Amino acid sequence: MRKSKLLALLLAATMVMGSFAGCGDKSEDKPTDEGNTTTTESTDSKTEDKKEETSASTGEKVLNLSTSSVVVGLNPILNTTAPDNSAHGKVCAPLVKEVGDEATNTTSIVPYAAESWDVSEDGLTYTFHIRENAKWNDGVALTANDFDYTLKLMADPASGSANAWLFDGLIVNMNESMYQVDGKTPADIGVKAIDEHTLEIKLIHPASYFLSLLSRMYPVRQDKYEEWGDAYGSSADKIICSGPFQVDYWSQNTEMVLTPNPYYWDEVKLDKIDQRIIQENATAVQAFLNKELDITGTSDPNWQQMIEESGLANTIVVPDSAPEFLMFNLSNEFLSNTKIRQALSIAYDREALVQDICNGNAQAIYSVMPDTMMIGDKTYHELANDQNYFVKQLIDENPDPKALLIEGLKELGKGEDPSVMTIRYASRGTNEFSKKMAEWYKQVWETTLGINVEIDMMEWNIMWDRIDAGDYDIAVGGWGPYYNEPSAILTLFDPINGYFNASKINWTGAEADKFHELFEKAKFITDENELTATYLEAEELLVKNAVISPEYLYNSPSYIGKVVKNYPITTMGHIDWAKVDVEK
Repeated sequence: MRKSKLLALLLAATMVMGSFAGCGDKSEDKPTDEGNTTTTESTDSKTEDKKEETSASTGEKVLNLSTSSVVVGLNPILNTTAPDNSAHGKVCAPLVKEVGDEATNTTSIVPYAAESWDVSEDGLTYTFHIRENAKWNDGVALTANDFDYTLKLMADPASGSANAWLFDGLIVNMNESMYQVDGKTPADIGVKAIDEHTLEIKLIHPASYFLSLLSRMYPVRQDKYEEWGDAYGSSADKIICSGPFQVDYWSQNTEMVLTPNPYYWDEVKLDKIDQRIIQENATAVQAFLNKELDITGTSDPNWQQMIEESGLANTIVVPDSAPEFLMFNLSNEFLSNTKIRQALSIAYDREALVQDICNGNAQAIYSVMPDTMMIGDKTYHELANDQNYFVKQLIDENPDPKALLIEGLKELGKGEDPSVMTIRYASRGTNEFSKKMAEWYKQVWETTLGINVEIDMMEWNIMWDRIDAGDYDIAVGGWGPYYNEPSAILTLFDPINGYFNASKINWTGAEADKFHELFEKAKFITDENELTATYLEAEELLVKNAVISPEYLYNSPSYIGKVVKNYPITTMGHIDWAKVDVEK
C-alpha cells in the first residue's frame, strides 16, 4: 500500500475509531452528533447578543440542536470529521442523496443536485443530469463544472484531500493522479463536464456502492476556492452554500446558526437551525428537559427514564451501522488455531454482553454485517437468506465451546488441559466502561473455557499503536462504514489492501489469499445474487473461521421533541434537512 494512501486511511480510521470507546461512551456522539451537549459560557458580547437574537424567534420555525464537538471547518475537501460532515449535509448539495425507510430501516439513493442519471450496460459509465434550477446561495447556477472541478481537485495531491482515497481504484486514473503515476494529472481522471448540466464519470470496475459514495461528495466552487484559498470554509463569510441552508452566523466554539438558502430549488420547512456546542451529555439532556433543545440522546438509564417520564419526546431507534468486533492476532501460537478462536467467539453470550455492559442500548450481532447493509435495493441478509449469521451456525454446531477449545489444543500438541493457555486482552480505553468489559470477558472465558486471561489496560490510541506493532493477542475493534454495501466492511480485512491487513492481524495462508481473490472477483460482478454469494463466501472465511468475532451494534435511542414534526434519518446517519419541520 502506498504511504500516502495509508496515511489517509489512518486519518479516516482515527476519526471513526476515536468515538468507539464502547456503548456507554458513544452516546456522546449520538444522534449523528446532533443534540447532546451544552454551551460553554462566552464573554464575547457579540456571541451573547446573537444568542438573544436567535432565542427570541417567536413565530419562526427554529430547530435547536447541540453537538459535543466543534465543526472544524466547512471545506469539504479538507474537513471530514463527523461534525464537519454533519454540517456539510445541511449546507451542501451532493449529486445524489441517501434516504431511509423508517418502516424497514433500509436506505435508497434518490436524485438531489442531479435530477436523474444513466448507467451504461457494463456499469462503467455514469452520466448525471444536473437540475437546471440548482443554485448556490448567491444565485449563481450550480453546474456540472462544479462537480468536475471538485473531483479533479480531490485528485490533485497538492490539495491534501482527506477523502479522495474513497475513489482511488474506482474512478479511472484517480489513483494515478493522486500518487503521480505514469505522468497522470487531475485532467486525466475519468470525470468530464459534457456541458453545464451533464457530468460523465467513468469507473475502472462496476460498483453498486458508487452512488452511496457520491452522496457524501460535496461540491466546492472554483472561483471562490481560488479567491479564498486556505480560508475557504473557515468562517461564515468564507462559505458558499449549495444545499438547503446557508451559514448565517458561526462562532466555532459556541454556536452555528443556519438559515434557508434563498435559491434552493425545493421547499425548506425550517426558518432557522440553531446548533450549539454542549460538551457534557448530562447538560444537554437537562437543556432538552428545559425545552432549550429539540433533540438529544443518552445511554444513561436514569436520564432515559427522566426523558420518557417528561412526556416531551418521541423516541426513535435507528440501528447503528458500525459493528463492534474482537480481533485475534493470529501470530499468537494458540490463536493461530481456528478451533481455539472459534471457541473464544462462541463462549460468550452476546445477549448477556448487551445487557450487562451496554445497559441494553445495543444489538447483539452474529454476522459482521448490520442487517441494514444493502446490495442494490435489497438487504444483504435477505439476499443471503440469513445464511450470513455464521456465529449462530458455530453455536449450533458446537454446543460445548470448551470441548472445541480442547480439540484445538490437541491439534497444537498441547494436551487437554485448557489452563496451559494464557492470552492477553487489550482494552480500548481506561475508563469504567472499558474496565467493566475487560473484566466481563476475563470472567466469561476463564469460567467457560478454563483458560487464563490477562488484562492490558491502555488508552485507545495506545491500543492501536500496539496493534500496528503486532503486540497484542485480543483487541476490540469497530468501524463505521463509508457507504452502505458489504464491501465497505469486508474489505477492511483484505490481507493485502485492508486497513486491518495481514500486518495487523497476521492473517496469511490459503484462506487469506482466497479472501483477497474473492474481492478482486467481486469488483466486476454486477448480478446481485452472484455478488451476494461472493460476499457470503468471504464472510464465512472471516467470521466462521473466527479471524474476528462480531459483538454488537450500538443502538441507543434518540429523543425527538414533540415540537419536531419530521426528522428523517437513515442508518448511515444521513438526514434530509430540507424535510425537517417543527411547530412555530
